[in-house]
Amino acid sequence: MTVKYLGSTSTGQTFTEGETRSVNVTSEALNPTSGYQGDSVTYTATVLDSTSAKLPATFVATLKFGATTVVSNQAFGSSHYSQSTGQLSISFLVPAGSGQSTVTLTWADQII
Repeated sequence: MTVKYLGSTSTGQTFTEGETRSVNVTSEALNPTSGYQGDSVTYTATVLDSTSAKLPATFVATLKFGATTVVSNQAFGSSHYSQSTGQLSISFLVPAGSGQSTVTLTWADQII
């Protein structure tokens, strides 16, 4: 004998997306603040998440000089990022045809 099973829906289980935090960059500085193509410049900033926690060493960011990428996908390892202070320090060379530009730190969404 065959059995008919009625269609229905289970009670289900709730799924919640994980925690999301933004990244805050403060106290940006350049040393030196002027120079010429090929000169070495150090960018420093305090970089923390929205809860004021330090970022993990696997977090990566890119440093741009105007539209020109001067450091790509820099990980926040101990040679560039202080886990005690949140201070980031990245050195780069001034690109050709630089003129006056703004140096910015950029990053994509990351799940770490």
